[in-house]
Amino acid sequence: MKTPENSGVAGKKRSSLTAWRNKIWFGALALLLSGCASVPDEVHQPIDTYWLLSGQPLFAEPVRLSELPEDDILGLAPEIRAYLAEIAPESGPQHRLQMLLNGFERRDYTVQYHADKTLTASETYSQQVGNCMAFTVLMVAMARELGANAYFNQVEVPPVWGHEEAQTFVVYRHINMVSQSPRGRRVVDFNLQAYDPVYDQHKISDTEAFAQYYSNRGLELMQQSEMRDAFLYLRKSLELRPINADLWANLGAFYSRNQEFGAAEESYKRALQLKSDHAIAMSNLERLHRKQEEFELADYYAKRARYHRERNPYYLYYQARAAYEEGDYKSAKSQLRRAIWQYEDDHRFHFLMGLTRFRLGEFDDSREHFTEAFSLASNPTTQESYRRKLGLLLEPKK
Repeated sequence: MKTPENSGVAGKKRSSLTAWRNKIWFGALALLLSGCASVPDEVHQPIDTYWLLSGQPLFAEPVRLSELPEDDILGLAPEIRAYLAEIAPESGPQHRLQMLLNGFERRDYTVQYHADKTLTASETYSQQVGNCMAFTVLMVAMARELGANAYFNQVEVPPVWGHEEAQTFVVYRHINMVSQSPRGRRVVDFNLQAYDPVYDQHKISDTEAFAQYYSNRGLELMQQSEMRDAFLYLRKSLELRPINADLWANLGAFYSRNQEFGAAEESYKRALQLKSDHAIAMSNLERLHRKQEEFELADYYAKRARYHRERNPYYLYYQARAAYEEGDYKSAKSQLRRAIWQYEDDHRFHFLMGLTRFRLGEFDDSREHFTEAFSLASNPTTQESYRRKLGLLLEPKK
């Protein structure tokens, strides 16, 4: 993360922006305060979370807590323990972990990626398939069996905005494993070449990781039309993490899929109570109310979603990328300036700005942004990709 101490110019630039930011902040605050009177009354109605968690909106009677699943998420079958026992048994935990990872690279065992396969550690090992959650569950369980200090690491992969889709949006989070030792921090990811350290990330507890596991399984069962089991898994996730807005948004998606729109609305509103800028909850509420021809509420949530989206640097980046691909370089530059002003440490913003300013003939500024992009992109695969793109850009026209 860059700081004003890196250069006098940067410090001056930051201070000159402070007043502008304050003006924008107070302007935005005034706008929000002036808009409070137009908030529909339905938004402030109390939410009956017991009713939502009971399953009654769909199943007529409450589900029993004894029905909730208890998957042995980190449990290792005897054959896995026997395999691990043979890995450098006289060595220390970190060396044993390195030998395990070397075996994975040699394909002593394999896991094929399947986005809709959230599995326990033993299931992932025996079936040799899984998504990032399944792979990470397996790696954490194996690393701990070897004596290594391993934990779940949530990576805040930026959202991607695309064209409108018919289905309700759901929330998945990218997760990988980190092993900490006196020698440093080792990241183990399903696709380490695509892993980018620039993304915000943080350690999460086993309980938080298990809640995501149960939510993922619930959504997969929902896609398979196994609705009671899907609810039980989603309910289990909220039993573990009742204050997680993402999990409430997913429960809303479940109720919406089953045409229980009142329960879906209440679940999305609970997500917004916990996280007021939850973009997916707002977008789903807009779609839900528009489908029911409740246009005042739909417009209210559409405005809220748009307000937060247009202040999201990644949304601005995707808007800029679309403009660049259409040859509208001035619009791309404008969107990128706003994105970089809000978050300046993503190499993709600077690389696209470099391309944009090159197209506009602003070669000195272009070079500065390319240099910044390479300094921020610590992944060798990303740097090589950038070199290839620059080679094509500078290649003489035939």
